[in-house]
Amino acid sequence: MIKFLKSNIVFISILLLGAFFRFWKISLLPGGLFPDEAANGLDVNSILHGQLQPFYERGNGREALFFYFLALSVALFGRGPWQHHIVSAGFGLAAVVATYFLTKRLFGKNVALLAAFFMAISSYAVTLSRTAFRANTIPFFAALFLFLIIIFFQTRNEKTRIWAATSSGAVLALGFYTYIAFRMMVPLLGVLFLVILFALRGRIEATFLSHRKHLALFVASFLVAFAPLGYYFLTHPGTFVGRAGQVSIFSNDLNQGDITGTLIEVFKKTMSSFFTEGDLNWRHNVSGFAFLPPAVDWLFAAGLIAATLSIFYLLRDSIKKNINPQTLYLSLVALWFWFMMVPEITTAEGIPHGLRLVGVIPAIFILPAWALVKIWEGVKNFPPMASLRYPLLAVFIAGILFYNYQLYFKVAASSPDYYYAFRSDLTIVSDYLQNRDQKNRTYLSLDKFSVQTVDYLTTETNHPYILLDPARTYQVNLKKGDQTVFTQSTLYDRLKFIATHPRARLVRTEKNQFGEIIMLVYEEQ
Repeated sequence: MIKFLKSNIVFISILLLGAFFRFWKISLLPGGLFPDEAANGLDVNSILHGQLQPFYERGNGREALFFYFLALSVALFGRGPWQHHIVSAGFGLAAVVATYFLTKRLFGKNVALLAAFFMAISSYAVTLSRTAFRANTIPFFAALFLFLIIIFFQTRNEKTRIWAATSSGAVLALGFYTYIAFRMMVPLLGVLFLVILFALRGRIEATFLSHRKHLALFVASFLVAFAPLGYYFLTHPGTFVGRAGQVSIFSNDLNQGDITGTLIEVFKKTMSSFFTEGDLNWRHNVSGFAFLPPAVDWLFAAGLIAATLSIFYLLRDSIKKNINPQTLYLSLVALWFWFMMVPEITTAEGIPHGLRLVGVIPAIFILPAWALVKIWEGVKNFPPMASLRYPLLAVFIAGILFYNYQLYFKVAASSPDYYYAFRSDLTIVSDYLQNRDQKNRTYLSLDKFSVQTVDYLTTETNHPYILLDPARTYQVNLKKGDQTVFTQSTLYDRLKFIATHPRARLVRTEKNQFGEIIMLVYEEQ
């Protein structure tokens, strides 16, 4: 054990950093459940009542794997924002681990440590890890699947190959239970498979015969694991595409008759988001900040250019029937990035969209790590720079650590908009409604989308309120002792309510840490 700890002290330290960034103050940051997150909870309620499905159709359809992990957390710890966010944080940390071991297999330990470090502390990755969306499962399953595939091709041990072939098929299938963007792993594999087949021309039959057992195990494990979801899609064909058609660049409402122009504009905004202005949505990113920190972004650019060029070298090698493993591995990361860009650049809503880009997360940290190690190796024989390498590296690492910490735990944590993006006010409102627990005498002024959060958080008390349309709240007929609750989003609607209910008195005011009113309660006298 001591030997293991000594040889892995840097990696363990990185994991501790990743855990700190994802779990510290998780009950307060973000402190609320956005209605889309709470909608997951409503499906969790179904799971806890024995309604087990591979897919749930609420909100344009949702793959169910993430919900089962949420259900476990809720069963253990109860309902609340942090009970959901720890699941996402867990997957975020697991993705760091999977990325490390995959990268170590591809490019060695130094690149793996840097990639894991960049990912562990990234404000973009951390923000998503603290948001309870099922998309957060993609980086882990994608990295784990590729790790198993690489093990299969690198090992000569037959038992390991059997295990890797079987496991990779099952993991690929499980990926389809995560989020629609994971499906891009199929064309990624298809392209690499065709290139390798082309390089093996003349030896394809012999290669197939030597691996037919492994291929059969891969396919069998995939089909067994995929069967429940596949059957669901077969019997519910409309659920296969989900919301993708509504936000597609091919939608006339979004492209305004110019598909090519829309595609180019989306691509430009998406690529610039890694360097300049990222997603403005606080649930996906520290609003407006680039997805990558300074210096790392340019290392990423260098790595991406080199990796993309390696695809052409791979094609050249395949023509010569002699594929270089390092060229193949670098091409794999480049193709991973470009294919996972497709769910983003083929949509035209909310661009750049950090959640749709979630599949690129491992790749955007592997590439700058690879580039930095190449630069490191290049300057070690250059005397003026050789002696400065370690001090410069220390400054670089400390700088991006400080930058990412400040971005999330200072900038985001100090922004009222961050908390409102997760509707933290509705956590307070739900607690109040549950403590009062007088359904027929309590009215809640809130829209039908936002009320999903309150519906979920008040499950135990059977939703102790009567919902009112905010615009029509003033029309409610009240008796003495009846209360009307206004949330942060419906404060304006109270003005007309007050004018039409002169006997209503303000009996409760709640403010957040910024002094903003987040709940008002009026009682009829």
